[in-house]
Amino acid sequence: MQSRLASWKNHLLNKPGRLALASSVLSSIPTYYMQVSWLPQSISDSIDQTTRNFIKRDSNNKGIHLVGWDKIARPKIQGGLGMRPAREANICLLGKLVWDMVQFSNKLWVDLLSKKYTT
Repeated sequence: MQSRLASWKNHLLNKPGRLALASSVLSSIPTYYMQVSWLPQSISDSIDQTTRNFIKRDSNNKGIHLVGWDKIARPKIQGGLGMRPAREANICLLGKLVWDMVQFSNKLWVDLLSKKYTT
């Protein structure tokens, strides 16, 4: 994620632009790994920290955190900015796999995993 951030010019984006970029691109980078494995808490915290710093800091790496991350991570309906914490995203994506295994046992990948780990 840091290498992706280095290529973007942070000083050319205003706060709403940084928020849109963080919610669309930065949150999608670790999505593949989140849907196939349980990430340690330290990695989830690191992803959230990188996103938080990108949103709040300018090109000089200066910025004051005026609003807490818990308020930013709230849904827009509840007054937040709609950012999803990495831990919640990881739980939701793995929960979808479990749901598919329980509900759709006729899928090929479900059948393969069931035969590999339950027999």
